[in-house]
Amino acid sequence: MEPVAKNKKIIWAAGILLAGLVTFKLISIITGTDSSRANVLLITLDTLRPDHLNTYGYERDTSPSLNELAKDSFVFDQAFTVATTSGPSHATILTGLYPAQHGLLDNGQEINNETRTLAEILGQTGYDTAGFVGYYALAEESGLDKGFQVFEYHPIVSHDHDEKEPEDDAKGFAAVDGWLESWAQTSEDSRTPFFVWMHVQNIHESYDPPAPYNTMFQKISDLQIFEGFDGEFDVHCSNDLAKAWRAGTLPPHFKDEATALYDGEIRFVDDQLGRIFTMLKSEGIYDDTVIVVVSDHGEILFELYENGFYKKGPGHTARYSDASIQVPLILKPAGFHNFEKTARMKQLVSTVDLVPTLLELLKLPIPQNLPGQSLVATMHKLGTATKKEKIFFHEISYGVEYSGVRTDQWKFVIKNEKGIESSMLTDLVNDPEENRFELSSSKTQEMQVLLKGWKKENQFRAQTSEISEAMRTALKEGGYLRK
Repeated sequence: MEPVAKNKKIIWAAGILLAGLVTFKLISIITGTDSSRANVLLITLDTLRPDHLNTYGYERDTSPSLNELAKDSFVFDQAFTVATTSGPSHATILTGLYPAQHGLLDNGQEINNETRTLAEILGQTGYDTAGFVGYYALAEESGLDKGFQVFEYHPIVSHDHDEKEPEDDAKGFAAVDGWLESWAQTSEDSRTPFFVWMHVQNIHESYDPPAPYNTMFQKISDLQIFEGFDGEFDVHCSNDLAKAWRAGTLPPHFKDEATALYDGEIRFVDDQLGRIFTMLKSEGIYDDTVIVVVSDHGEILFELYENGFYKKGPGHTARYSDASIQVPLILKPAGFHNFEKTARMKQLVSTVDLVPTLLELLKLPIPQNLPGQSLVATMHKLGTATKKEKIFFHEISYGVEYSGVRTDQWKFVIKNEKGIESSMLTDLVNDPEENRFELSSSKTQEMQVLLKGWKKENQFRAQTSEISEAMRTALKEGGYLRK
């Protein structure tokens, strides 16, 4: 063979090989077999207020493990949920859609059949998927198990306020830890990346942590009888707390004790998470894993809202003060994402932004029907990218419809109960405690127009559905339904 002809064949073969490698790379990105695809660990901590975490300035040592995680993460200071009940909020976190779009507007309902979950998307691109939940309204009846190859329900011990051991409330953590360890022990050559969703119910009322967390921050009273309260009062019991607090008969020291118990729940959860983070590091998979820590909603503890629009705590359902809609959001990227540095992010973000953010981090296309926006560009530019000027929220909580919009300065909430509509406009800059109704008719009209346009743009399909008797029983046991 002539040297020139031989060289042409070599060049031709090299071209074919290069084209094949490029094609393989494109296919691997689409199918999820590329070695640079990050694992994802999504941790949703039910009923967690950001201002009770050390990362957000809390003085009690409630969250040393999350504080360490935050050093490797982007911490969002103004993250907000779209709903104050667990079902609608979690469905948004897992689908990237607003409640009236995914169809789960209230606890006990189910997402629409055509709604795709993050687990479905990732499972179809080669991910191992596993979900672990601690609350019945997030189990199979909600449809949130769609796309998970493994899906387990691990409820915490019933809130009967008896003595219990830490392992009684740690079963969900143990299940997650076991699944991750099993994944880590498989051969690297045969591994596909994982997506694990861990929902943690422990922090939710009643505030009833196991020893030693039940007295970690303050000594707790035994059953009490006091004036103005019918029967024995148990500070661990959310129904007793709410009844006495709303009646104005709760002795002040019980407020402090209940807050200490809430903080004890957080510390118990944080210690369990710390063990999982340590295991990820020891197995060498921490750096390749995107970790997201977020709450579905916050919690009103003992804030006093003089406006009469927000119901007194403890609790969160259908209360739209910042104590109930602001959530922690800590996002640790994988090492190979090559962010220049991590930082605190000051702009408004919503939980509806999580799915597009994760898809972009995983080099997957973002569906056009998602209303949120990826935060990746903002994370790269450390807050200098296009800022979200407002966030929206909406749900139909136990028959009452709520919708609202919040900006840096203003919040507007509409409540529709049996056809009777009421609303509240708050100036958050001049009234951060949210006690006063603002009477500005022009600002109210502006916010009403915003809400109307938002609903139209996102093709809202408000719907209700009957819940099963099993679900109704579970909601009663959880304190959500009183009858």
